[in-house]
Amino acid sequence: MMNRQVIQFSPVRKTFFIALLCMASLFLSQEIKAQAVAKGKKEVSEQPDKKTTKLELTVEGMSCQAGCADGIDHLLSRREGIVKSKTTYATGISSIWYDQSIISEKEIIDLIGKRGFKATVKTTKTKIEDQ
Repeated sequence: MMNRQVIQFSPVRKTFFIALLCMASLFLSQEIKAQAVAKGKKEVSEQPDKKTTKLELTVEGMSCQAGCADGIDHLLSRREGIVKSKTTYATGISSIWYDQSIISEKEIIDLIGKRGFKATVKTTKTKIEDQ
């Protein structure tokens, strides 16, 4: 028969390990909750209504779709008041649907500018009617 040796941890190590597990579980639960809330908001907000305004911008300075155009869309998707956006590198156009009672045209242009691109209005904004 083989003798089994029991490994004992010091109380300090046990406490540290338990605290680490608790912090990890709290962090993960908060992250999951935040993702669920964000997903829920996005699903609700993607339905254009009468308050939604479409804005088309010409965006200068993009060099690719993945890092530049998709990066602009990601930045905009995190901002309250943006319903949806579609930025295309090939055309240099960003189409943005937003609630002008929450965010202004200037704030949107400034957001894109902070990302390092020059955005100018391509067309006049139009209200989205019932579809």
